[in-house]
Amino acid sequence: PALHNLANMFRSISRIPTARLLAAASLSTASGFGLSGTTSTEAAKNNIAISKSKFTPLTVSKNEIVGQNVHKITLDFPNNTDVLGMTTAGMLMVEGDKRDGSGVIARPYTPVSRNDTVGKLELVVKDYPTVGNVSSHMCKAEVGSTLSVKGCFTKIAVEPNKWKKVGMIAGGSGITPCLQVAEELLSSPDDTTEITLIFCNKDPQAIFLKDHIDTLVKKSKGRFTVHYCVDKAGVTDFWRGLTGYVTPEMITTHLPAADGANNIIMVCGPPPMYNAVCGPKKFEAGKPPAQGEVSGFLKDLGFTSDAVFKF
Repeated sequence: PALHNLANMFRSISRIPTARLLAAASLSTASGFGLSGTTSTEAAKNNIAISKSKFTPLTVSKNEIVGQNVHKITLDFPNNTDVLGMTTAGMLMVEGDKRDGSGVIARPYTPVSRNDTVGKLELVVKDYPTVGNVSSHMCKAEVGSTLSVKGCFTKIAVEPNKWKKVGMIAGGSGITPCLQVAEELLSSPDDTTEITLIFCNKDPQAIFLKDHIDTLVKKSKGRFTVHYCVDKAGVTDFWRGLTGYVTPEMITTHLPAADGANNIIMVCGPPPMYNAVCGPKKFEAGKPPAQGEVSGFLKDLGFTSDAVFKF
């Protein structure tokens, strides 16, 4: 069963520091990036490229810089007819060398290619040049080399019209799972969910994937709204977006209000963001991370555990 596989996977990484795990889980999401996909019928005929039980080496066919210390990495499947076979929202594990050379370690990443893309997958990875382990290993990967991948593991099932409104708060690399959810819903012709995102970065120059996000907004016919937020902006930036850390006022002004299970707020970002907005996830050795209690701004605004999801 999927839960058993997920538990086994987390036993293997239970010694990973919590803060690093949160940071890495944020980076990579569902998106077209202009890639063509197959129909669900065609995808059903294709083999699944990777396994939940073991790491599969995939060949790096592209490694492109798309932002400040941000890379988009394309990995080719063993067969050009293979598909990822992921259920949105989901993630996979990537194995890489430790920075100190003492061995290997695994981190979770969210693919940015569509689930039914044939022959390859894409990951968007933010490098942490002085402290990163797997992120630095991936960003340094040369075309023709391999990266070992295991998965995919479902985090929350996303279905058309499961919610009336979805609000999202993403910090930096936490944008990727939020985009995965947005793209999944926007790709369904029957879905009417209203989606609103607050995307937070240090400054205007640190915002990445903006062109892709803005294209999604334009194509959504009003269903997808994005508010960019930066910690600070210079005079020469001519910044017109939100400024400062996320506040209760930002949430009440821009995101859907609490409405039982009809609306949901999804959060992905660094630990301080979790602590302030919704409370941290619960980590126990040998177990998958649990959602933990809802606290912070969202609790104060009336959101309950069935209306908040922490990536």
